[in-house]
Amino acid sequence: MSEGFEMQDLYGYTLGVVGGNPSITTSVKRSGSAALNLTETTSLGYSFTAVSEAYFRFAIYTSLLSATDFIWRSSTTTLGKLRLNTTGLFELLTGTSTSVAVGTLPLTTNTWYLIELHIKIADAPNGVLEIKIDGIDDASFTGDTKPGAETTIGNIYFLSNTASGTPIVYIDDCGMNDTAGGVDDSWLGDGRIIIIKPNADTATLQLTPSAAVEHYTLVDEVPADGDTTYVEGSVDDEEDIYDLTACGLTDVIITRIWTEARAKDTAVSGKSVALITLASGGAEVSGGDVVLGGTYTTKVLGTEQLVNPVDSAAWEVADIDALQGGPRTRP
Repeated sequence: MSEGFEMQDLYGYTLGVVGGNPSITTSVKRSGSAALNLTETTSLGYSFTAVSEAYFRFAIYTSLLSATDFIWRSSTTTLGKLRLNTTGLFELLTGTSTSVAVGTLPLTTNTWYLIELHIKIADAPNGVLEIKIDGIDDASFTGDTKPGAETTIGNIYFLSNTASGTPIVYIDDCGMNDTAGGVDDSWLGDGRIIIIKPNADTATLQLTPSAAVEHYTLVDEVPADGDTTYVEGSVDDEEDIYDLTACGLTDVIITRIWTEARAKDTAVSGKSVALITLASGGAEVSGGDVVLGGTYTTKVLGTEQLVNPVDSAAWEVADIDALQGGPRTRP
């Protein structure tokens, strides 16, 4: 999971479990164009394939200390929490309320911090909870992190929840690694997520535009504008490919890219869409087929690519600046 809220919507997440709905801000962000905004008694949740061990990363900026929990659960059962207390220190809890460790690095208000958390669900002595702040070890616990019978984490929540004051909490640059597969299986480290939008048509334009203009201008809105502008197709395996805006990056390590879109099936017939990338000198790389519903609330993701498929080497800025991409209709 990688999320910088750059699409400026919250499709694909569980909203407002405690109270009001979270929102997107473009005025306070750590990187890119946007961040998540949580106000008092507001939460945002994300579900994933259940795992017993995982690493998480997020950046946080808060106007009030003791305002935010990061909660991990199995279904609806809380297995633990990372809580910011009134002294600006992070506290690790198992279950809903058992404190097992308190950090020593105090946060201050209205400042961005990068938080990393390692969770391993197990009975004592094998359970592990560890937190880093801006890459520095802060608090840790080894022991029983399995307060009940549940052995895996299946969802997480950010919760802005305080009895006094009205906190404003911003979240950005989120990520998750599990421990499977031999890659992306440990601490994430620093990371920033930006969006690169279409900025020109290519010769491959097989979809029908909603207006007689360049196709890319109909799909470059953030947030997506629904039925106001769009491209569409009724024949399987037709596609549009667009040039993308230069990324503007320097002196960076690019660890991954992915494509993302919002789309719907106007006939609600179970049709799908796939997202394509095309690196310079290579062949098209297609993401998996994503079945669409009748609204634009489907979060369509392409294949996450850790290296340039042309040379199997790390992505370079020049590679990104030459990258193309677009949608393909699927059965």
